[in-house]
Amino acid sequence: MHSAFPFGFPVATAFYLVLYVLTFVLHHAFMHYVLAGSLCLTWFTLSQRRETVAWAEQPLLATLREWIPFLLSAAITAGVAPLLFIQIVYQHQFYTANLLLWWRWMIVVPVLIVGFYLTYLVKSHRLWTWPYLVRVAVLLVTSACFVFVGFCWTANHLIANRGSTWPEVYTTGQLPFTYTEVIVRMLVWLAGSFPTMCVILGWQLFYRERVSRDGAQNELGQDAWGTRALSRMAIGGLVVSVLAGATYILVIEASAKGLVFGNVGRPYLMMGALGVGLQIGGWISMFRQNRLSLLLLGFVSAGSLTTLVCISVLREAVRLSAVDLLSLADLHAKAAEVGGFGVFLLAAVVVSLLIVWCIQLVRTGTTTSNA
Repeated sequence: MHSAFPFGFPVATAFYLVLYVLTFVLHHAFMHYVLAGSLCLTWFTLSQRRETVAWAEQPLLATLREWIPFLLSAAITAGVAPLLFIQIVYQHQFYTANLLLWWRWMIVVPVLIVGFYLTYLVKSHRLWTWPYLVRVAVLLVTSACFVFVGFCWTANHLIANRGSTWPEVYTTGQLPFTYTEVIVRMLVWLAGSFPTMCVILGWQLFYRERVSRDGAQNELGQDAWGTRALSRMAIGGLVVSVLAGATYILVIEASAKGLVFGNVGRPYLMMGALGVGLQIGGWISMFRQNRLSLLLLGFVSAGSLTTLVCISVLREAVRLSAVDLLSLADLHAKAAEVGGFGVFLLAAVVVSLLIVWCIQLVRTGTTTSNA
């Protein structure tokens, strides 16, 4: 592989790789909001023992509570497409990793269901009238559910990349990686979820600040605490994620480093660094101004999207060092001949319109409840 991703692969393989990465980015944007949002609510609840209902109605926290259930539904819906494409591109590796994870993989859906219903309890007014320890326990369990799902996907990815260890994993049941490796890799995505959440939440708070209870325009930047909190979380998440990513590169195989720093990944490594720089610069400016800015939010959004795409491509570069994708080219070509892409596009458009309609319903309900 001597060309930048996805060039250098047969057309069908490159086609499915691109679709997988793009749909994976969309799924992760929604999931980052849910994961970082639940951790954010847990932290602020832990640190504000005496405050109850009034604290939970603070704009930043109230917006998270209101939207996390919907964004979780959107993440699950958007996750269907990359789940389909990964089975086409890496079918043997993906299926084998599922089987070797055994009970951990089997309980992903039940854990996700528990987390889903707990987000509605977090959204309810009733929870914030309960004792402090109960509120903390509910939020800790909610966050733990989403962190566990993230761990299972991380474990699945690592097992799929290590075909030589499959017989040993099957006979011993021991996962083929060290705690250091899995923790560092999870930190990349866990810390990286905060900048994404801050971008989406920033737009929500920006809109909320603009629209008054009667629909009139308000002065921008009224919630200085929210702006400074978002800036701190976004910058902190980016710094930790970059440090964890640098550490992770140190422990991966030499062949994976070759693809990440070679022609396959180097353009994305450089664009990803640019995206991180755009985000940090934008958040520092808004932190100093104590207000959310339309222009700066545009900058950090562009930086966030660029970073998400690039980190997803680099993730695939590491996987491509362990999987001979060219040997699967015939399977990809046969899959492309089956057809059904038109139906996929139609379903994507219908689902997108339904999501937009649901956003409008939630937004209308939020505006009405604020009135």
